[in-house]
Amino acid sequence: MDQLILLSEDEATRTFVDSRNGRVFFRLLWLFTVLVVIEGMVAVSNEDYVRAGQSVASLLVIRWLFFVRERPLLTKRFRPILLAYLSIQFLLLREYDLDISIQPQDYLLPWLVLLFRLPQARAFIPIAVLWVASTGRNILTTVLTDSAPEFWPVIAQSGISLAVLIWGKRLTERHHSNFLDIWRREHRRHRERRRMRGELDDARKTQLSMLPSGDPRIPWLDVAGISIPASEVGGDYYDYFTVSESQETVVVADVAGHGVASALLLSGIRSCLYLLNESPQSPADTLTRLDRMVRKTSSSRLFVTMLYVLFDYKRKELTYSIAGHPPLLRYCAGSGKVEELGLIALPLGTALGNSLEERREPFNRHDVFLLYTDGIAETMNSRRELYGNERLAQRFLDSARDRSAKEIRDTLLGDVWNFKGDGEQTDDITIVVVKVR
Repeated sequence: MDQLILLSEDEATRTFVDSRNGRVFFRLLWLFTVLVVIEGMVAVSNEDYVRAGQSVASLLVIRWLFFVRERPLLTKRFRPILLAYLSIQFLLLREYDLDISIQPQDYLLPWLVLLFRLPQARAFIPIAVLWVASTGRNILTTVLTDSAPEFWPVIAQSGISLAVLIWGKRLTERHHSNFLDIWRREHRRHRERRRMRGELDDARKTQLSMLPSGDPRIPWLDVAGISIPASEVGGDYYDYFTVSESQETVVVADVAGHGVASALLLSGIRSCLYLLNESPQSPADTLTRLDRMVRKTSSSRLFVTMLYVLFDYKRKELTYSIAGHPPLLRYCAGSGKVEELGLIALPLGTALGNSLEERREPFNRHDVFLLYTDGIAETMNSRRELYGNERLAQRFLDSARDRSAKEIRDTLLGDVWNFKGDGEQTDDITIVVVKVR
């Protein structure tokens, strides 16, 4: 059905009916094979080599039909081949003994047509061939034997043929109607799914357009970031804001879950951040205002974790505030160690209120800072093992020495991907690396 809904109504109906008729046809071929073998054995025992030759020819045709079963030659011309084979086989399965006026095959063979779902004009062909052969035999018998004509076999044959045509027409119409009901319902669902996929693609493009198109060029900072959504529309966000020549803000946020609702909330947060940075506030004040916005404009089920860091080159220090987000990792070039810079606070948008703080920390040349979302630590491999915060800190320590921000970012991301292997990405992953030049 997944393939049929991509076709037009007429093409889908034809393909479905031909597929169904094809299965019935090849099952019927096994029956014909048995009958032809029996007929051939009887013909050989009676020394009727003409009939034996016909049996051999029939077996060769059946073998050829099985050989081309999945080939375009049969699939594209299935209906004419089916009708031609039935017509010829109906003739071959008959007896032409003029002393026999009634043959059971004449009354049994037409019913085989009911096994197939054929339009009435197509079903008429093999039945008409059998009717003409039977009626012609009766007329020929009457002429050659100079006997009185028998009308009742013709009437019986005609009645059976007419009944088969009428019954077959009803079965075919009912079969087509049932299929079209299912096809139209699934076709509507397919169009709706395609429309939703289109909207999700547009939402994804819109969300990606909200992320930085490139890393900022700052003389005293080397910055590299990336965000990889787990679904069509993710819930992670990062951005850079230049406050002045000596001040740069880096923000990383994560909305609970991912999807269209998360993307809409992130869009609102991004707009507010741009407005708030036009009149710079301290990190804690900025997050406090965002907290009020999130609580007033989103449902209670959506909340946002955020890490807001302001780098100040003149003071050689950074000021950061955290709302329920993973801590900021710092690689100290002087000591060669990694330390966590964290604060305890609730995410933005919780109904419990929030008490947001900020903290200042000095930095030195070649210090490296890592901002990330919890999708990294929660990455799971095929053995259901978590990547974890300790592994992240160790890989950050190993990669932070004498490398650029981009190289550190790519090394960390590559390690996460190697760890995940064939495991599924269940959460968005965002990494931002900031290195003091």
